[in-house]
Amino acid sequence: MESSCSRQHSAVDEANAFNLKSVATVLLATGGTIAYSLSEDRMLLGHELLRNAELTAARVEDVRAVPSWDLNIDDMFHVALRVCSAIDEGFESVVVTHGTDTMEETAWLTDLLLGPERRASSRVVFTGSMRFSDATDSDGPANLRLAFERALDFVAGGPGVQIAFAGQVHAARWAHKIDALELNAFSSHGRPQSSGNLPSTTGIIDKQVTMITANSIVRSEIPKGLHGLVVRGTGAGHVPSTYFQPLDELSKSGVAVVIASRVRDVQRAVRPDGGILWAGDLTPEKAVIALMVGIGATSGNSDITSWWSELLEGSIR
Repeated sequence: MESSCSRQHSAVDEANAFNLKSVATVLLATGGTIAYSLSEDRMLLGHELLRNAELTAARVEDVRAVPSWDLNIDDMFHVALRVCSAIDEGFESVVVTHGTDTMEETAWLTDLLLGPERRASSRVVFTGSMRFSDATDSDGPANLRLAFERALDFVAGGPGVQIAFAGQVHAARWAHKIDALELNAFSSHGRPQSSGNLPSTTGIIDKQVTMITANSIVRSEIPKGLHGLVVRGTGAGHVPSTYFQPLDELSKSGVAVVIASRVRDVQRAVRPDGGILWAGDLTPEKAVIALMVGIGATSGNSDITSWWSELLEGSIR
C-alpha cells in the first residue's frame, strides 16, 4: 500500500515536472479581466499572472494590455502574427491571455492564419477569466494553469487554436461566449475540441470587409468600396426582400457576399458557380474574420468561392 508520504512526493514530482515542461511555453498577455487588478486600477503584466498561477514560461510578451472590447482588427492580427512568429522560432506551446468579450474572434483569426504546418507542430491555447485578478474567488490562475496543461499536451495531434476555460476546452471555430456573469462563460455546443482542417492561408488579411444587419428592425445601408460583406440576417439566413437585388448585384460585381444568421443555420452547400455565400456554422463576426482571411488568400469572387467551400466542409451543426 502506498503511504501518504510517497503520495505527497509523487504530487510534488508531478508539479515539478509540469513546471519544467512549461518553461518551453511562450505567454502572450493582452489584458482583460484576468489581468485587471481592481485594488491597483491597472492591468497586471504577464510575469505577474504567471506568479499568481505558480507557473513559469520561456518567454513572456505583454502585447496590448487593454480590455478586449478595445481591441480592433489590427490588434487581433498583431496577436495572431506574434503567435505564428513564436512557433516559427521553434516554440511548441503558446498561451494567450485575453479578455473574454472578443477572445473567440482573436482565437479564430489566429486559427485561420496558423496554416497546417504550424497546427501540426504546436499547441496554441487562449484563456481569460470572469473575476478580477485580485478577487478572492478569481478564476484566472486556474484557467491559466488549464491553458498551460493543454498547451503542453502533445497526445492529440494538430487540434488548432483552442480556448481553455472553467475546466473545459473549446475549439476556436465553435467557442462562443454565452454568459457575462457565470464562470463557465463559454460553450461550443457539444462540438469537437478541434476546428478541423482549414483552407490554406497567405498570412494576409483584407480589411475591406464589413458586416451589416438586415432584419425587420435594423436595415443597414450597404457601404461602398468593399471587397467583402457579411449580412447578419435571421433564422435560416433570411433577410428582407429589399436586399435581394442589391446583394445579387454586389456579388456579380466581384464583391464576396456572405449571409450569416443570428442563430444556428441549416446545413448548406456552396454553389460551384459562385454567387451568394453562406456562413454555415460561423457566427457573423467569425464570418467577417474568415472572409478577411479568405480574400487575403485568394483574389476575386470566383477564387473565394473555392476557398469558402473548403472552409464549410468542416461545418458541424
